[in-house]
Amino acid sequence: MTGVALVTGGGRGIGRTIAATLSAAGWTVAITGRTASALDGAVAAGAAALALPGDATDPVAVADAVRRTESELGPIDLVVANAGRFSAAGPIWHGDVDDWWRDLEVNLRGPQLVLAAALPAMVARGSGRVIALGSGIGLEGNPFASGYSVAKAGLQRLFESVAGELEGTGVSVFVISPGLVQTDMTDFPEAFLAHYPDWRGIAATEGIPPERAAQLVLALASGAHDRLSGRFVRVTTALGAAADVVESDPELGLLRMRPLPADE
Repeated sequence: MTGVALVTGGGRGIGRTIAATLSAAGWTVAITGRTASALDGAVAAGAAALALPGDATDPVAVADAVRRTESELGPIDLVVANAGRFSAAGPIWHGDVDDWWRDLEVNLRGPQLVLAAALPAMVARGSGRVIALGSGIGLEGNPFASGYSVAKAGLQRLFESVAGELEGTGVSVFVISPGLVQTDMTDFPEAFLAHYPDWRGIAATEGIPPERAAQLVLALASGAHDRLSGRFVRVTTALGAAADVVESDPELGLLRMRPLPADE
């Protein structure tokens, strides 16, 4: 399957690789991001057809990116909410409270705005997919990275909830984990590395190529794995087997808490 795709944060890193992979596979791709020069460079290199500078947390900019993509390229079949940020680190009482909140805005409000802007047309057409970049950090509490961890946990719960709202519409949503990929964001803050020194440079030596995430996006965009809508999918997930297991274990790939024992 091919069509029109919109990739947020598509000017560099994983987003650019995803855009380039989609383009090479025959998709017509628009990319957004805050740095116009990076977006223009991606278009010049053939990674995308349309550059749309804008902030992923600005509802006007996000709505305009969706509108312009549909106006200039056609109806959107796929959105990849890739824009991310990890800046606030260290004990929460030591950091800048606004910096912490900014991590939430980019990682959670950004995808929420994309869903709100892109889903109406997808639901009306009865087809479409939205894929967000999540992280295993959101599956458990992560000391000294609480903002990023909370944002990614919220992202998973958001997509689980929206998947339920989309049942029967022909539209699917997914959260994927690209693993540890060497990008600007994995040059971790010093306040984080002070507590996790073994993580210094780990992405460069043990990181997963960004192409793995791009290939997972292609696979989910094909529609062959829509039974996994709402679930957390890693680049290492065996998609066909996972979809089969979901039939017998409906909570597979969902964010769940094991409650403490009840008072009898």
